Amino acid sequence: MNQQYNNRLAVSTVWAKARAVAAAPHGPGAEAAAILTVLDQLGLDLVELEYRLPGEVIERLRPEFKARGWRVGSVHNFTPLPAGASRAQASGDLFNLASPDRDERVRAVEYTLRTMELASELEAAAVVLHLGGVEGLEDKGVTPAAAQAGGMTPELTAHLARRARLAPRHLDAASFSLERLAERAVPLGVTLGLENRYHAFQVPSLPEMGLLLERFTGAPMGLWYDCGHAWVQELAGIAPAADWLQAMGLGLVGCHLHDAKGAEDHQAPGAGNMDWPALTKALAHAPLKVLEVASGAEAGQMRDGAAMLTELFARAAEQENKETSV
Repeated sequence: MNQQYNNRLAVSTVWAKARAVAAAPHGPGAEAAAILTVLDQLGLDLVELEYRLPGEVIERLRPEFKARGWRVGSVHNFTPLPAGASRAQASGDLFNLASPDRDERVRAVEYTLRTMELASELEAAAVVLHLGGVEGLEDKGVTPAAAQAGGMTPELTAHLARRARLAPRHLDAASFSLERLAERAVPLGVTLGLENRYHAFQVPSLPEMGLLLERFTGAPMGLWYDCGHAWVQELAGIAPAADWLQAMGLGLVGCHLHDAKGAEDHQAPGAGNMDWPALTKALAHAPLKVLEVASGAEAGQMRDGAAMLTELFARAAEQENKETSV
């Protein structure tokens, strides 16, 4: 995994996307220009491409990134937006890499390979993957309801019991997908970041992440830590957020950084209740650090949040250097 990004923040295009579409809905060229205008407000030169971007927009962004001296550090699956999929359908869960259904899984692998090829062309270091979820259990209300209640609810307890019965075959299916993807990742020169998820039905849980990374020891693969998702699952009583990082040790590909209030995440850093001094210390060794903030955040909030994180990461690195030199 390329370490050259260690002390640099990146920004996901998710923050710029909705603003840009509203400002320039007429054609990919105008949309790309609007995305650049929004991103320019942050003064960051490292970018993560996310799954709402059609191929036509990406093709117009690529030469502009190069001209500005910007780099793409990571690409979020499934990118570009698959042909035939609408903007409303765009999602990291558009296809299920953990599906026991072979046709669904093959389709998911096919489009993930396309993302990996794009990342390789852009010389991006990593591809961020959602592994999918346990089919027949897609209740998106039970986890945030438990988080808002401040802990495990009867509904979440029953949900997790059903998940435990259904999950093993989905984990095996995810392994089939990852075997194919890991094999291709080596010649493409990309690392696969397996993201921890928000909802209880999604794959992988904390124990499942450990099993998958053990199965694929030596493969270009590791944890992609989403701090907001871990925060919500901790509030819901599923797993302490810190346990993800402690269990994965140095097997960390990158992280998504955003703030949260209760079950509402993807806010600008500083706009929620995250303990950023502790988090930046824990994540200081992450090769890729990406601001993944919803488009509702104002540019001023984003600049302030980026400045705060840059300072905190610098302090964490300085402290680590002092400790290692003693």
